[in-house]
Amino acid sequence: MKSATMRWLTALYLTLGVGLLAWILAGVDLKYAWQSMLGVGWLGLAALLGVYLAAFYLDSVSWHLAITGLPLTARWSYVVWRIRMVGEAFNTVLPAGGFGGEPVKAVLLKRHHAVTYSEGAASIILARTINLIGLAAFLLIGLILLAENKGVADRYGWLAAGGFAFLAFGIFALFAVQKFRAASATGAFLARTGPGRALARALIHVRGVEDRLVHFYTARPRRLLPALGLAFTNWCVGTAETWLALHLLGHPVTWAEAWIIESVAQMVRAVTFFIPANLGTQDGALVVLTGAITGVPEAGAAVAALKRLREIVFVLWGFGLGSIYSLRSLKRAADEGGEAAGT
Repeated sequence: MKSATMRWLTALYLTLGVGLLAWILAGVDLKYAWQSMLGVGWLGLAALLGVYLAAFYLDSVSWHLAITGLPLTARWSYVVWRIRMVGEAFNTVLPAGGFGGEPVKAVLLKRHHAVTYSEGAASIILARTINLIGLAAFLLIGLILLAENKGVADRYGWLAAGGFAFLAFGIFALFAVQKFRAASATGAFLARTGPGRALARALIHVRGVEDRLVHFYTARPRRLLPALGLAFTNWCVGTAETWLALHLLGHPVTWAEAWIIESVAQMVRAVTFFIPANLGTQDGALVVLTGAITGVPEAGAAVAALKRLREIVFVLWGFGLGSIYSLRSLKRAADEGGEAAGT
């Protein structure tokens, strides 16, 4: 029953996203957008992929800093990047609100690199939280820049402010739950009642993860502060991608305008995480904001298409790396089987 409900909700959210996208694109000249996108050329597309790769790598290093059991070397940064590529590929395609690939990351860390599930889970939660804190700072600057752009602020300022307030509250709540060990505290409270004892026992297992989270926040400033800096820089590089895309499309914008477009698009992505791949919401935000700033919504449609194309490339790349891990697991199993047969 639960599985059927989830499938129904996923289909509903996907339908809403597609419907929203269709409504927004109804007034867009798609032929012009397509021709503009083709004008970017292979070199332009390669440049955009390179910029996104840089952002992705910065985010991976930010996660690497949260895995305290791994040395901070270039080799291990590459390993973490590779695992994140696989996990994010699953996050993109699975209808799990962008969290479907997180267990994959933990499993790969455990099976191939001897990182315990407790440490892997803690690092993933830390990476998510740090990434969101960096996003909050990025969005705040975007909100200030938006307020200075009167033409856009008059139409969308209140919506952006509301979205930021909602997201900021969620980030604060997420951090507070970790900092004050809310899960294990809930378990201790429930243990006082008979019906809650089974649930309390399950929550007690979370204590080890919580201890790692609190330890990182309080005793690892040399890892925490660089991780926060890299997370913020990652979002700034996303602005560079939008700025470059619009220049390649022949509709140049200022850095501040690119920041506004990217920050609002990312805010919409974060708030509508429950829609698979943010289909419709991310694309719609790019069309609307780019149209409001440049006067050419077709440029926004072309940017959205370029970002989706980049997304497809990275998903295929991630699954390709995942297949290598699968082959390694099969080889390891075959080698162990051969050793067992020989004894």
